[in-house]
Amino acid sequence: MLLILFTLFSNTLAALTLPKVAVASVGRGDLSHEYHGTGVLEWKEETELSGTSGWKVKEVKVKAGDTVKKGQTLVTYDGKEVQQQILDEQGTLAKLKMSAGSLKYALMEAMQGGDEKTINDATNAYKSSGIDMDTQERRIQVLQDSLNEGGKLVAPFSGTVTKVNAKVGFAAAGAPDVVLSDHSQGLGLELSLPAQAVTDLKTGSEIDLQLDGESAAQVKGRIESIADSDAVNANSGNGGGDTGNAGNAIVQMKKLSIAVQDPAAKNGTTVQVDLTQSLKDVVLVPNEAVHDENGKKYVFGIEPKEGPLGNAFYVRKEYITVVDSNETQSAVTDGIFDQEQIIMESSKPLQEGDRIRM
Repeated sequence: MLLILFTLFSNTLAALTLPKVAVASVGRGDLSHEYHGTGVLEWKEETELSGTSGWKVKEVKVKAGDTVKKGQTLVTYDGKEVQQQILDEQGTLAKLKMSAGSLKYALMEAMQGGDEKTINDATNAYKSSGIDMDTQERRIQVLQDSLNEGGKLVAPFSGTVTKVNAKVGFAAAGAPDVVLSDHSQGLGLELSLPAQAVTDLKTGSEIDLQLDGESAAQVKGRIESIADSDAVNANSGNGGGDTGNAGNAIVQMKKLSIAVQDPAAKNGTTVQVDLTQSLKDVVLVPNEAVHDENGKKYVFGIEPKEGPLGNAFYVRKEYITVVDSNETQSAVTDGIFDQEQIIMESSKPLQEGDRIRM
């Protein structure tokens, strides 16, 4: 009896020195990744508008943010130099007309005299005068058209003024006087997301966009293009969402160009895109239970063995194949089974074959 008592007591003391572990049962489920991307809505097409080179600005009729209609005057210019040139050319035309009168009178006198050479010379002089007057009238008309067209800058389409560089009293200095967005082309944005996040998206398909700000409305966008973008480090925070436990893995990125034609969307509004990708019906293992050994993944399982004083539990290393991971779980295709118990935590470092207590 004493021997049995001491044996039980010694086994109890020995069990208290064993590593204490917490276990959990693995189960099947869906592994989900959530990706988030943000961008800013901007007008898809902007046109730079400038007045006649060298003309000073007389009046600026718009400011950045104004909505204008097609044909609306944006800027007027000082055309004094052209106006003065028109007056000078009109003076020249008046002189030509006066000269034409004298030439006509000379022709009439020549015809009365009857000398053929004199008549021929007078006729040519009179016709030449008419050609000079026609040329001068066309020159004046060109200047007049230039004054009418160059005297103001008008909107070629309806849109929103995004930038104004024109200043009263100054001529254009290389920069456009006005930058005008085209409302008919709508708004757009560009987003960078991990390639995995956009595997189900196609050019031309719709995507839900969440607008920030007071309205916080959800609008529809249309994907215009999906292109390769620069890869990023999974830990850099530029992945646009869940990158799991990829460590220092390089994540391939995709750039999405999205068009938006919704009245609730405004230029300059920040937009968020939320995407979810799921791997269906897989064995899920908590990431904290997964260990790495030279690139090989394993978990610690439990192996019960019968003894004279009951069952004893030992550590068993089980290598697994991880096909995907998110921030909390890993999807496993082989190595363990549904409802199998694995070790989550231990009071001491474990090795295969260690006896444990639960």
